[in-house]
Amino acid sequence: MKKILLSLLVFQFSIFNFQLTSAQVGPDAEYNLIRRSYKVNGNGSMDIRYRKEIKLLRNRAITAYADKGETFITYNPAFETLTINECYTVTADGRRVETPKNAFVDQLPSECTDCGRYNGIREMAIVHTALEYNCTIVLDYTLHRQSGVLAERFNTRQDCPVKRYEIRYADGHTQVLNDLPQTVNDRYMPPVDGYDIEFQLGDKPVFTAETSLPAARKLLSNLKKDDKKAYAEAIRDWVVDYVHYNPVNLARTNYVMTPAAEVFASNCGTSIDKTGLLAALLNEAGIKATIKDESLNVFGDKPLVVEAIVGDSTLRLSAISKQLVPSVDKNSSPQPVYVDRVLEWTPDTLNPEYARIVLPDEKEGLHIDPAYLTPTRTSDVQACTASEFYHYTMELPKGVKLIGGEVNIDYTKPNVGSINIIIKQKGKRLLVTRSLRLRKSVITQADYADFRQLMNDWNSHKELIFSL
Repeated sequence: MKKILLSLLVFQFSIFNFQLTSAQVGPDAEYNLIRRSYKVNGNGSMDIRYRKEIKLLRNRAITAYADKGETFITYNPAFETLTINECYTVTADGRRVETPKNAFVDQLPSECTDCGRYNGIREMAIVHTALEYNCTIVLDYTLHRQSGVLAERFNTRQDCPVKRYEIRYADGHTQVLNDLPQTVNDRYMPPVDGYDIEFQLGDKPVFTAETSLPAARKLLSNLKKDDKKAYAEAIRDWVVDYVHYNPVNLARTNYVMTPAAEVFASNCGTSIDKTGLLAALLNEAGIKATIKDESLNVFGDKPLVVEAIVGDSTLRLSAISKQLVPSVDKNSSPQPVYVDRVLEWTPDTLNPEYARIVLPDEKEGLHIDPAYLTPTRTSDVQACTASEFYHYTMELPKGVKLIGGEVNIDYTKPNVGSINIIIKQKGKRLLVTRSLRLRKSVITQADYADFRQLMNDWNSHKELIFSL
């Protein structure tokens, strides 16, 4: 009898465990409705109304980690008014619980804490109440802008499924998307067409590069290099590294470019502000620079581009990234990278007997972290075509010896690309050759194993150990 009872208990536990596991593979939550409505008023101002109705299905959706129990709305009281139209929770048994007043907290956005010029921007933090399984959060608010310009760039897919997504444009037409799948939390995913929305209301601002910045002459003197390209990149690097980047939505600053002198003095700014500063610094240094606003993306999450004339070539520079900005031609291939230089013997001493040299991570090259390339994959990989060649030499002190012997990796994967890495010591001289070619910008699942091997090998042998 005990054996039968034990068998029944084990069987029931197995069923329970299967049901629990099955339930956990579903989404944390789902949106019944997301709606964006845009209206341009007769006086030139505009209203943006946003509504969400989201049903919480799992515990993860209720915890702060999943960020479904809170909503954050940024706005600028200098020219924007936020009105909460509705905010309540419908519990599983149908009760409607209004969000109490103390659940609305007006605070400074975290991105503005290190940028005093934007301390006037506010963030409304809403802590939703009565959260439980199968409850539905409803939030409806309007942002009134005393401004004649707005650019929106967003993706309609969310981190949980959306049953219905409505976009009501200012011209009166409505776009409806149904049954949107949730996004996949995966690095290097190729873009999925059909979910990005991008449009503009009002006139597009025009940004002009300032031609002087006397306050920065001492800095420019310290950064100066004989080679103009290296000089321009040193100025760009300083702006990227030492001017705090405030990633606040540019609509909150009304797409205004702060004068370069103010950005330089405050040492912080938005992507627009930093772009203006970079252009002004280059012009002050005698390098002709202009600002290019080539697409609507300048209003979203991508920076403007500064074009600097260096001899017979044009550098396309970003103020928030050290990567050179590619041409706007989407079909153009990246320029080949060729680096040939002498490295200094400046090792990290591990102990009295051993030292380490780390090969430089060239900013022009391909950057794909193999740690995010899992052994198996169910989707394609977004990469880019590449043609890179690096040649380094280094004079070693007397008695120093490369540990591990020579490295010689040389092979071709016909559908993906090829790799060649040679590291060897000849007397007191270290020779390093590294070359990579990638033939495709999107790696299919059939070619993924070859691509992963290529990336693992390409990122290996960058740390060299020497005996002293």
